[in-house]
Amino acid sequence: MTVLVDAAVWEWRGAKWAHLVSDESYDELHEFARRVGKRRLGFQGDHYDIEAADLRRAIDLGAELLDSRVLVRRLRNAGLRRRNHKPTWQRIGLAKRGSVLDPSPLRDLVPRSSDVLTDLGYIDQVAHTSAYVDERQLVILFDLQDELVSGIEGADLVWRGEPRVDGERSIELFFSR
Repeated sequence: MTVLVDAAVWEWRGAKWAHLVSDESYDELHEFARRVGKRRLGFQGDHYDIEAADLRRAIDLGAELLDSRVLVRRLRNAGLRRRNHKPTWQRIGLAKRGSVLDPSPLRDLVPRSSDVLTDLGYIDQVAHTSAYVDERQLVILFDLQDELVSGIEGADLVWRGEPRVDGERSIELFFSR
């Protein structure tokens, strides 16, 4: 395992953040980030930003703590440094727990996505639900306390993060546009 992390010294939105990378492969990085409880939407092109609480969890799971300059050097040497490939997600829908996400904008982008959302309508009572889009994909995101979604069909990728420090987990449904 070659997952690397630097110290949580980068300030943003009132918290301190670190960077989680792999000098082996993006697949390894995604799997490790899922185990830490990160959303797949949080992938920044070549790394995940993680808060100080997640940093401890990453180290406990086997990430190697390095100086940020060494981390970037190892990422670059592995050919995995991509500075200008940051995703450009735009939120197009939001529903707090107890309300329902409007499927209309989703239907226009990826028709089958609104059918999947309708089939999962029960989850809107317990999840914070949102939808994001970029030039290639549509993502429906559920944040909830328990994993209540099983047997999902119709999405190109289903991402189930492990529970985060706050006890919630993210489930993301990715649809190609």
